[in-house]
Amino acid sequence: MQPHAWPDYCRALLAASVASAAGCFPGRGEEAPERVHRVRKTLKESRALARLFLPSLGEPARVTIAALAVVRRRVGRARDLDVMESRLGRLAPPPEIAGPLGEAIARERDAAQRAHTAFATAASRAQLGAIVKRLEGWDIAHVGDAGIAEAVARTYRQGLRRGRLAFDGADPAALHALRSRVVDLRYQLSALSPAWPAALGAQSDELNALRDTLGDFNDLDVLARFAAERGDLSPDALAALAERLEAKQMKLRRRAGIEFERLFAETPDAFAARLAAYLRHPLAKLDAKRGGASKTAAPSPAAPSA
Repeated sequence: MQPHAWPDYCRALLAASVASAAGCFPGRGEEAPERVHRVRKTLKESRALARLFLPSLGEPARVTIAALAVVRRRVGRARDLDVMESRLGRLAPPPEIAGPLGEAIARERDAAQRAHTAFATAASRAQLGAIVKRLEGWDIAHVGDAGIAEAVARTYRQGLRRGRLAFDGADPAALHALRSRVVDLRYQLSALSPAWPAALGAQSDELNALRDTLGDFNDLDVLARFAAERGDLSPDALAALAERLEAKQMKLRRRAGIEFERLFAETPDAFAARLAAYLRHPLAKLDAKRGGASKTAAPSPAAPSA
């Protein structure tokens, strides 16, 4: 293993992720829910990979993360509306709730589609293409494998801190902030999973489950706020909807708390030491140019010592 194999590998993964987002960014009339969801997920993956270079590169990584956020927001409203419509259907509320709220969602979707011009699509694709070009010029010669491990450990520490704040309080925004770091950590561990697939792959999958739970909670919060602000519901209908949503959110919050305690049980130092050991002794040979990996010798039954 070359001493700086992981930074090169992660930059290749980042470039491939951004290029994929540019390729699937929806044009006008192409805002199918599946396509919008795919591009949003890909842009979040890109953000997570860019954050691997934030401690070591600083401003270039920060600018990249900000640019990805700008592009992601251009499809954010469409995604929210798709989710709200889906959640409303699954809730199956009475007509006095479903009717006005469904009509309000439809009006918002029409407005969002009118705002999504061909120029906005072209600008987003060009912006993502420019990011890929800039990545080629990143000077990462000074970034070592330890720097990548520390960046992931930083994400873990932030997730642990945000989770404690979220579950000690009752602010839905705190759970959403936790979800952002859970998403980042999930994609970062997935990227590094060739180092020790059984451990890192499984942890990434479990983080994805926590992400889904927190996402379900946030989707219901988005629906509640939309209903209160633009749903055209009577006070009685709004109160009945809020009661339904709060009951479901309580269950999701309890489930998320259990998942969080299991996934963030390690101390940050222990997590950092374990990950660093995996990266020093990977089970796969990395292909930095393609952003891929191939298996080498059969895995040892015991994890490397930290």
